[in-house]
Amino acid sequence: MISKNNEQSPMVATVGIMMMITLAGKVMGILRDRMQLVYYGTDTVESIAFMQATVLPRVFLDVMFASVFSASFIPVFNKYLETKGKQAAFKLAARFIVAVLSVSAAVTVLAVIFANPIYAFFWGSETHAPEVSSLGIRLLRMMLPIMVISSLAFSLTGVLQSLGQFKIPAAMSVASNGIILLYYFLFIGRFGIYGLAVAFLLGWGAQVLIQIPFLVKHQFFSIGMSDMILTQPIADSNRLKKDWADLREIGGLTLPVMVASWLGPVNLMVNGRAATDFGGEHGFVSLISAYNLYTVITGLFVLSLANVLFPALSKLAARKDFEGYATAVRSSLRALLFLLLPTTFGLMAIATPLVRLVFQGGLFQEASVEFTATALFFFSLGIIGFGMQVILSRACFALNDGRGPLVTAVLAMAVNFVLSFTLAPAMGVAGPALASALAFNLAGVGLFLRISGGMTLWNLNMASDIFKMLALSLAMFMITALCLLLMAGIFTEDTIISRVLMVGVPAGIGAAVYFAGALLLKIPEAKAGLKWVIDRMGRYSA
Repeated sequence: MISKNNEQSPMVATVGIMMMITLAGKVMGILRDRMQLVYYGTDTVESIAFMQATVLPRVFLDVMFASVFSASFIPVFNKYLETKGKQAAFKLAARFIVAVLSVSAAVTVLAVIFANPIYAFFWGSETHAPEVSSLGIRLLRMMLPIMVISSLAFSLTGVLQSLGQFKIPAAMSVASNGIILLYYFLFIGRFGIYGLAVAFLLGWGAQVLIQIPFLVKHQFFSIGMSDMILTQPIADSNRLKKDWADLREIGGLTLPVMVASWLGPVNLMVNGRAATDFGGEHGFVSLISAYNLYTVITGLFVLSLANVLFPALSKLAARKDFEGYATAVRSSLRALLFLLLPTTFGLMAIATPLVRLVFQGGLFQEASVEFTATALFFFSLGIIGFGMQVILSRACFALNDGRGPLVTAVLAMAVNFVLSFTLAPAMGVAGPALASALAFNLAGVGLFLRISGGMTLWNLNMASDIFKMLALSLAMFMITALCLLLMAGIFTEDTIISRVLMVGVPAGIGAAVYFAGALLLKIPEAKAGLKWVIDRMGRYSA
């Protein structure tokens, strides 16, 4: 029988490594967003236009292609690795990449041609000054090729992760953010907002380039491209049939997976439009900035866990090892809740001083802080749901179950749409953020109930531990809020040091209280985490 401690330790340790690798890229991403807000604020023509232009390609990519990479391609690719070998899997991947690049290129060309009506449909030109729409459309045309570059980057990432190579994909954001930050430091004054758009394109290109040497090492290109349709006569009907047969298995999952993955990007578009219409001049950029900060903090753990877990679940499902599959999902949920419960309450407590520390400066002043912190506070209420939706949707996809995630996503998107435009007139930017949080929580609970119907994901010990985590998180919130209140009377002047202390001291005390309480209450994840830290310290000191 597997002990509870042994069940948790490998998952916590692996995800811990991924978090450390990812942290540098996340910090650079936050610094990148800070530079944009410092230079352009939340209410300028450049700020609104650039943010809208960057959001659209990202959402288009997520809606059309991201689900295919994360949920359709990876399970089938892993199945090929397990049952047909490396050569067959690489050839499948090569054909898949060519197909995705062809589609993404065609969509990009059409989007460039019809950029005017696309921009007007999503952002409503009547809500902006004419110069905002004019600049936004020009920037959108420049940024749309990101979809082609990203589709290649994500395809290669799926191959590397399936081969057990997680470090390079985790470091991709370091390369892209490094290029963008270099532009801010050296060229922003010379080339302005248009040069920034080019820097974003170059940054995404770097995500592709850093993966190529490692794929060459695994002989991906030499094996995968050895008998591509492009090297064969067009009349080779047998080759066409083989290509179609290989890709059809991926395509069979695509539609339900695609719709199920729309929850995040579609909600973001709806929330953004509601903030544009009812959030005032600061509303849109403040909401997107809060969302970016929220996803960086939450994604540090959630996406690290998902990237490690999903290929493993796909392999377990391919082997029909459902006992091992259930154990992996259960341990992932425990680890998820252990970290995300305190993250939820901690982020709510320090939302305002955190936004002030991260973003305030230049054109981002107190009004922007207030709007962004309000949105961040309400987004934080959905952290648990966001994490559960990401993990459990992948758990369903690994079993080729697209219906459960699809139904919960459609329901959650409908709830978000209604609540965003219902709450925004009275609550401003807080309304769409709260709507998003409620939608994610609904999706998370729905997926949990879906998977629980086929296997045991919890027991009395797990329920008891989760109750302890929740109680400790509430205690942490109260202690953190009290600490902030006391420190506000001490630090009456706004300096960099005071900003750092206003975030670091309450957050540090709150985290220490939570972790110490978890150890005293014998929550297994706390012990596994402590053991991992001690092991790493011993390794580095040696």
